[in-house]
Amino acid sequence: MRKIGVGLTVGIISAAIPAVAFAEDVFKPSHASVPATMLATALTVIMAALFIIVAVLLGVRAGGVDDGPGRIWPVFLLTAVLAVMLRVIAALAFEGYSTDIACFKSWALSVYETGLPNFYQSVSFCDYPPGYMYVLYGLGFLQSFFSIDVNSALFTLIVKLPSIIAEVVLALIVCRIAAKEAGRTFGLLCGAMVLFNPAMFFNSSVWGQVEAVLILFAVLCIYCLRKGNFWLGALFYGLALLLKPQAIMLAPVVGLAYIYELFIKKDRIERAILQMIGGAAIAAVVFAAGVIPFTGTQPPDWVLHKYIGVIEEYQFATVNAFNLYGLMGANWVEADKPLLFMSYQYWGLMFIVLICAAVAILQWRSRSQRALFDVSGFLVLSVYMFSHAMHERYMLPACAMLLMAYVFTRDMTTLTFAVAFSITALFAQIFTLYADTVMVDAVPMLVISAANMGLYLIYAILTIRKLGSGTVLIKSPALNG
Repeated sequence: MRKIGVGLTVGIISAAIPAVAFAEDVFKPSHASVPATMLATALTVIMAALFIIVAVLLGVRAGGVDDGPGRIWPVFLLTAVLAVMLRVIAALAFEGYSTDIACFKSWALSVYETGLPNFYQSVSFCDYPPGYMYVLYGLGFLQSFFSIDVNSALFTLIVKLPSIIAEVVLALIVCRIAAKEAGRTFGLLCGAMVLFNPAMFFNSSVWGQVEAVLILFAVLCIYCLRKGNFWLGALFYGLALLLKPQAIMLAPVVGLAYIYELFIKKDRIERAILQMIGGAAIAAVVFAAGVIPFTGTQPPDWVLHKYIGVIEEYQFATVNAFNLYGLMGANWVEADKPLLFMSYQYWGLMFIVLICAAVAILQWRSRSQRALFDVSGFLVLSVYMFSHAMHERYMLPACAMLLMAYVFTRDMTTLTFAVAFSITALFAQIFTLYADTVMVDAVPMLVISAANMGLYLIYAILTIRKLGSGTVLIKSPALNG
């Protein structure tokens, strides 16, 4: 593990130096100044180094005994303060991906000024569902109340704050769960893995995207299902689906968790049926409650067309996703173009069907809900690597799922892949944001896609062997008592 940590750290720094040195040629999508680009890159390297150090410490601690009761929150608070300070500096210094930041600012102002019912009819473009518009409504209120300059760095920071807050909340949750599993030191280190994750840091504080908010609700959903709290899990899944359409990727795992309860609890089948019906009802009510205020004079099925439109908006083999199609040189190639005897779109759909079948088998073979984070990570990574229309950021939820899987299994292989995919996810975002145009250069696309596919093939073989055996490495003390 130490060798892996040192190697990854050297790799990050080696890649970051040329990124800074040639910043004048690679900052166009962000429109950032050269000093801002250099500062953002330097802060990202610091985050990555801290991330590797924490991962190595977890590796050193592997197999250690529980360190007993104690107060962990003062140490966690200091760690969180450091992580937030670095995020705030990056968010203030670096505007982010100009198009995304401009959209968030415009939507925040519009949804506050026009009101929820009129928002989608008043804006010329909005490819986000209603969930995140509630957050932007609050940001629009702050901008209006304090008369904040829309073009100021302060308002850019405010736009990035929801993701930063979500990361801290997620780290707190991971820390608490891990501390219950294996002691306070283990909990602090796992929480720090979230706080110092360079891919998440870059996504929220440098880029300005909101994957962290989706990840927070997705992790809460899977955690509740793992504990057997199916109604609360449905609530969190409804919220995740309201936030971003990418939550649909987890639908197979979530749905199968309810279905398999019918077979796992044969003596309580009535309860399993009630959980299934109640879960579907709760998710539907949460979703409807979030959608109805935005309906206005639109037809009742407007939100269905919104989601379909978002899904169909980027019909390309890959949209800067460093996956199989990136390796084949098909970045930004139309999805209806032929690849052998089928189009990229049909290849993607075929792979989705095969992946769902594999997930169904693995989830059934695990014979319990204890492997849900393992299965979720496998699902997200598989869809990212083989489905069409993937973006560079869509791999991030898998990094969180793998970390949570490690929390419950203490499997060093799982931790190693959580670290490795976090690093490749970081590189994917760096080369996308620092590219000359919206399209990533061919060389980094080829190299990182090859690394991703190589890592994935090893990961998939090991994961299928582990989950297919019907065993989980370490039984959770929390579930024992």
